[in-house]
Order: sequence, then structure tokens, then C-alpha cells
Amino acid sequence: MGPLDKYILREDALEATENGFQLKFQSHWYRALPLSCMDFSLKINGQEIDKSQLNIKVNGNEYTYEQLPELDKEWLFILDRGALAVAQPLEKGETYQVEFKYDLYIPYILVGPQGNPLMASSLVQKNLVCQ
Repeated sequence: MGPLDKYILREDALEATENGFQLKFQSHWYRALPLSCMDFSLKINGQEIDKSQLNIKVNGNEYTYEQLPELDKEWLFILDRGALAVAQPLEKGETYQVEFKYDLYIPYILVGPQGNPLMASSLVQKNLVCQ
């Protein structure tokens, strides 16, 4: 999408947790947006993680993927990181191929004859060591 894509996943983004792993991410847009304007997909070593397994952690709260469309009052600010939590174990110290697709629907930029929100999509592919 643009010059901020390189900041979406930092080198410490992949982290083992008690219940599996989490992938910490940062927005690639220049303004904060509510979670209802976001969509995600994730592959680890080429295996797609089913979206029903994704939990989104932001501002000390945790939500299921299915809750995203309702979360118009929960914002991800540009200097903060959110996380996708997945109940699937990963080994600390191992390197994983991560493919993270991050779509933002920009509600104040409407395009086309239907007046749909602009979609700012980014695909980040990175080899990350699980922390």
C-alpha cells in the first residue's frame, strides 16, 4: 500500500503465549481507525489460520474476529500496537514465515458510484523468530 507498510510487523511481532501465540501489528494508515474498519488474514508457514480462531487484542481488551463489525467505538491508534491471538502453539526461538493481510476500510473516503469506503490493503510477508 505505502511507505508505512514496513512498520506493520516489527521484528518482535511474533510471540509465544500460554495459550498459543500472538502477532503484534501496527496500523499502516496515518490516522486512528475503529476496529470495525479493519479486516485481517494470517498464514503461518503457508497454512491459513481460520478467521474464527483469531482474537483481536487492543487497548487491554480482547474480541473475537466475529465481533469486528460491531466495534466502532474501539479504536486502534497509530502509535499503538494491536495483536492477533491464536490458540495454536509455536516454538520460541523458531523462525516462521508469516503472511499478514491487513485491510483498512476508510469511512471518510468514499469511492465509486456506490460510494463504498476506500480499502487500504497491505500484505506483509516476513520471516519472524518467535519470541
